[in-house]
Amino acid sequence: MSSPAPTSVPALEPSSRKRLSSEDRKQQLIEQAIHLFSQRGFSGTRTKDIAAACDVSEGILFRHFATKEDLYRAILESHADEAGSHEFMQELKRCASAKDDRNLVREMLRHILSSFRDNREFHRLMMYAWLEGHALADLAHQQLGLPVLDFISGYIVSRQKDGAFRAGDPDALTVALFAPALQFAMSKYIFGMAAFQQEDDAVLEQFTEFLLGGLQPASAQKKGAVLKKLGS
Repeated sequence: MSSPAPTSVPALEPSSRKRLSSEDRKQQLIEQAIHLFSQRGFSGTRTKDIAAACDVSEGILFRHFATKEDLYRAILESHADEAGSHEFMQELKRCASAKDDRNLVREMLRHILSSFRDNREFHRLMMYAWLEGHALADLAHQQLGLPVLDFISGYIVSRQKDGAFRAGDPDALTVALFAPALQFAMSKYIFGMAAFQQEDDAVLEQFTEFLLGGLQPASAQKKGAVLKKLGS
């Protein structure tokens, strides 16, 4: 019996994969990591899944991020840049220097609402991080959350000494300032609840008024009410 004719091997097609610069590839990996973590959580996402989503090998991912912690830090840095965290802190400091209570509270609330609106996947990712007890949750708290909380708490102490804010635990008052906007933003942008679909600008103004009223001592509230009545 004669040997079968050798089968020809088709020529390999050149890779159609788009070649990205090192910085662009790094950003692509970060974006895919955020997307996959936000959809599947951390326990449901492997580094090879992130690499595959970018059409690269897992080795390429670890060339950009030597450890998983490097990737997590890069995710936080990317979010901070997109959310304008540096500019946000600068604006808070400007308001604090001028003792501009209204605009400080308003800016704080505006930042929360816009962050959830514009970076939904990141906040879904953070929910997974907290629920799964992932290291990213503590890292985010240390890098992004704690500096703002400490700053607001310190400002409240300063304004209490001025007599502009009522007495009370400054940390508890800080939580009270953040809570309404956080609850609204999570309900609207993460859970899509029908009861929380009001326009952000309208909610922002109402929350600002409510929270300022709660911070002011009773004497200031009474004075404000009298002035408002005289002006009507």
